[in-house]
Amino acid sequence: MIETRPLGRSGSRVGVIGICPGPGPQRAAIAARARDQGCTLIWEGAPPTGAGVVRYNLLDQKRANGEIMALSRSGKGVLAVHVLAGGALAGRGDHPYGHRVEALKVLVRPGRTLVQTAIQFVLANDSVSAAMVRVSSLEHLDEVMSAPDASPLTGQDLEQIFELWANRFE
Repeated sequence: MIETRPLGRSGSRVGVIGICPGPGPQRAAIAARARDQGCTLIWEGAPPTGAGVVRYNLLDQKRANGEIMALSRSGKGVLAVHVLAGGALAGRGDHPYGHRVEALKVLVRPGRTLVQTAIQFVLANDSVSAAMVRVSSLEHLDEVMSAPDASPLTGQDLEQIFELWANRFE
């Protein structure tokens, strides 16, 4: 079963991974498998009561920290969205921050993909209740759902992330 965290001060607990099934023929199968793997947030509409939504990922974190703190102080749970930066951190699509994605690939380790690294980074923030990830295939779902069990981020990995940000990925 997947780890759970409090949804703010609502009294509810949610799984640390939430799924937004993408459009396509596998949508129902993705939702069913996610439920089978212990996913408690299969988001197809408004966020649950007691939660706020914040765009937070390895490429777009500067503004998010203040928003996360504000929601947390108000007692709301924090659902991080755009965790994979529109697929850029999953290797899909052309992203204006492609050089940043390349720089972050140094964080890939045996037993941990860049997708899993991105999810672990978001979950390293204790104020985040869950990482909400858009999933469009069963294979991608399996990779996402296994992120908490992948080779964990180390303190050195987190320092490297913050150093990349401090140096503007140069």
